[in-house]
Amino acid sequence: MNENQFFDDLKSSLGQAIEYAEGNQSKARTKTVAIKELATFSAQDIKSLRLQMNLTQKSFAALIGVSVKTIESWEHGTNQPSGAARRLLEILSNRPHVAEEQQIVSV
Repeated sequence: MNENQFFDDLKSSLGQAIEYAEGNQSKARTKTVAIKELATFSAQDIKSLRLQMNLTQKSFAALIGVSVKTIESWEHGTNQPSGAARRLLEILSNRPHVAEEQQIVSV
């Protein structure tokens, strides 16, 4: 989609939203989306994932965007990852090479 098409679509959508809000349109288009429940990870799951990705705690922390102390506490089971971190861990667990594919990590 080019830039002009994007802005035309955005303008059209905003126009429809305004018409609906003003009562000039009886039905708004909606889309139902199902979101998978957040996965849970044990201390061993997290350590296994890190080792599978062949990363040090420091590198894994940088990849996730947390401190090394956070990774240590996850791997020792003293703390659990937050929702956003759990979703990222799930993505990495399902596709361990995604960080390389997206050039976030270079080997």
